[in-house]
Amino acid sequence: MSRKDHFAKYSQIYGKARAKEIVPDGPFVRQLNNIPRRNYDVGIFFKPNRSSRCVQVHLGNPIPKSVCLQEGFLESDDTAFLSRTILNKFRTLDFMRVIISAGDVLESKTERIKFLKTAQRVVDVIVRKAKNVMHLAEFAPFRYDRRVSTLDEFLVKKLKMDEISVEAASIPFLVADPEYILLANGDVIVVGDEPRVSQGEFHLVGGIGYTFDKTEGAVSEGRLFRSTTDLTPQGIDEAYIDGMIQRVTEDFQNNMHSLIFADVWKKGKAKPVGVNFGGNLLVKAEPSSEIWTGVFEVYIKSPKT
Repeated sequence: MSRKDHFAKYSQIYGKARAKEIVPDGPFVRQLNNIPRRNYDVGIFFKPNRSSRCVQVHLGNPIPKSVCLQEGFLESDDTAFLSRTILNKFRTLDFMRVIISAGDVLESKTERIKFLKTAQRVVDVIVRKAKNVMHLAEFAPFRYDRRVSTLDEFLVKKLKMDEISVEAASIPFLVADPEYILLANGDVIVVGDEPRVSQGEFHLVGGIGYTFDKTEGAVSEGRLFRSTTDLTPQGIDEAYIDGMIQRVTEDFQNNMHSLIFADVWKKGKAKPVGVNFGGNLLVKAEPSSEIWTGVFEVYIKSPKT
């Protein structure tokens, strides 16, 4: 398919009303984007009953897992934390806990007070957002421990693969080295050791067309179109966009196509719809795309967040 045909077939992307994506999504976690955290790191931990697993959705850098089992004002050698429980022993959830990190050592009383005031404001906002969801009598939005899994957990527990099969199925993911894979049902598969995912708002900046040839493999047709939205207030200019897109197109077969159309997805019910690289680049398959031809929509998170 020529670039002209590609453009004609997928030009409807231009008119998409939904020009941005929030990942992870859900009635509760999608609200975390606008909390007044300043430059502090924030982690929301979801721990189920009768399990040592602790899933984290974070803004900024992730919070160390060891901190999630503690509560109150905590200090380590390199930073300070405020840990507060939002839900405790609620149905099948052991706890949902928010932890804010100062990101630095607080050496004076004034610094501690300033941090605690902002951190408590963050806690208050999250509590209010949680209450808004609870008024709907819905518990599922708080069971995010079920929505995020590591690649090993997904392959072993959900697809019931043995050790040899897991090793073979992991190859495309290890080669491409994405942050996570987004599935059609909203689940997130993290290519890492811990079940944690960064929360972000991603802006549509364009699309990458492709064709697949049995001899050459997947061939990128390059950037087919550019978004007409001015994203410079968010710190997203053309140079930034071009750098992001190059991360995908420089080894298109391995970085993108082989992940979305890997054989492993045939063994499960939920199919992949997107891949995140480095936390700030989200590439989603346009719904009508197939293995032979299609478009990957490119979304970018503001570097200011």
